[in-house]
Amino acid sequence: MATSVRATRAGRGLRGWVGDNQRLTGILLRTMSIVVLLLVWEWYGSDPDHFATPPPSDVFPAMWDGITSGRLIEATLGTLTTVFTGVGISIVLGVALGLAIALFPWARNTIDPLIDAAYAMPVTMLIPVIGVYTGLDFRGRVFIVITYVLLVIVMSTATGVRDVPRDLMETGRAFGLRGRALWRAVVLPSASSHIASGVATGVARGMRGAVTAELLLIASDLGALILESGAILDTRAMLAAIVWTLLMGYVLYSGALAVERRALRWRSIGHGA
Repeated sequence: MATSVRATRAGRGLRGWVGDNQRLTGILLRTMSIVVLLLVWEWYGSDPDHFATPPPSDVFPAMWDGITSGRLIEATLGTLTTVFTGVGISIVLGVALGLAIALFPWARNTIDPLIDAAYAMPVTMLIPVIGVYTGLDFRGRVFIVITYVLLVIVMSTATGVRDVPRDLMETGRAFGLRGRALWRAVVLPSASSHIASGVATGVARGMRGAVTAELLLIASDLGALILESGAILDTRAMLAAIVWTLLMGYVLYSGALAVERRALRWRSIGHGA
């Protein structure tokens, strides 16, 4: 018995050691790839023949100047307002439509063909139409973000609800769960990982949609900084704004992934119920 316990503990310790080393290896590889990219960029940009591509040693000071002057911060707040407004509306509408598609055949037969058609259509093709009907200001930018995000959340929600195991539902009913109690204890925890995954993807797409709108409607916020610096051939400031936008997108996506991991834990609790 004691030997079995020691063997079990040793196995757990080995799995923990392997898991820790895998995470450490992943962190090191990601760090090395960034360092190599920056070194190659520095080498390429330092060549006088490549004057249109300034090196990181010029771009990052320009980024710091934008931060200390407040221009980057102000532009970022404007862009994030557009992103969060569009993503928030998309979550409410997307979850509602996804639930309807999963639960009601009439909704599935009505909405699914529209979703398939919308998925095949390039969003940028709709931007002139959106500008005409919603305007070129904040409303137009938010609507473009919604077009980038909504379908992802609809499909992930519908898939999550459809994929709830039937035996899990039967187990919940066997414990006397009905209606809202069954949804709260079984369906939503089981579908939450799909929904959170759709939201994480939607946040990344929302950042892309917001900057696209800022570039193609009326120049504003981060899009305006990129366009204005490019128009006067200030490539240091232009690349600084682009890199900053990429960093903001990465931060948003990482935060959404953290929410997704919490949803996975909630799902495991629901399955344990």
